[in-house]
Amino acid sequence: MKVIAILPARLGSTRLPNKPLLEFDGKTMIRHTAMRVLSAGLEHVIVATDSEDIFKECETIKGVTPLMTSVDHTCGTERVLEAYNLIVPKLGEFDLILNVQGDEPFIEPAMLKELLEELEKRQGKAEFFTTVTDVPEGDQEDINVAKVVVNVEGNALIFTREPLKGAKKHTSVYIYSPAFLKLFCSLPASPLELSYRLEQMRALDNNHNLQCIDLPFDAVSINDEADLKKAGVMEYKIFKP
Repeated sequence: MKVIAILPARLGSTRLPNKPLLEFDGKTMIRHTAMRVLSAGLEHVIVATDSEDIFKECETIKGVTPLMTSVDHTCGTERVLEAYNLIVPKLGEFDLILNVQGDEPFIEPAMLKELLEELEKRQGKAEFFTTVTDVPEGDQEDINVAKVVVNVEGNALIFTREPLKGAKKHTSVYIYSPAFLKLFCSLPASPLELSYRLEQMRALDNNHNLQCIDLPFDAVSINDEADLKKAGVMEYKIFKP
């Protein structure tokens, strides 16, 4: 199974400006994220960005290939597709594409290793996957934490940011076949995607299955300053490459 990891990273976050270049514990957020993905043993790791500063920072990370992408994408998945199309002439086609968002500096390499093992077992069973885990008690009321209800076949029924009985926590890694990634990006943004600010609802709104892989790992995704404090980051600065 040939897998590529693509990390979309943009500077235009409104809740936490310049987020990928926030520096704490001696590294930028995008460097923390990329190094953890590399630690999982993935051979091909791409950072897809619209920022020259992020590009320059990632050029210095051994094992990472940075790519400049458009500033006009409406979601990270569209940026992932552009990066994939740019890299295929050099590396060839892949079986699966992992979308690990650039604001996941605490993602567990062990989780990614188990995910790869699980994907190997599920080859041919789905074209769109994501990762979930149990919702920690402290995350039930947190609107930055996406929750998902999963049916008996392991497919997502609905995502929400509100507390929901029986839901799982969405741990923010997406996996696509190249064909499904292209299909997803050909669809217009859907009503629930826009209402919930959750791009995965585009697939559900259009009657496409999203298979949830339940793994016993959790990490704080960084959406705003409150998430930094939640993760124990009390001091940070803007990095200038």
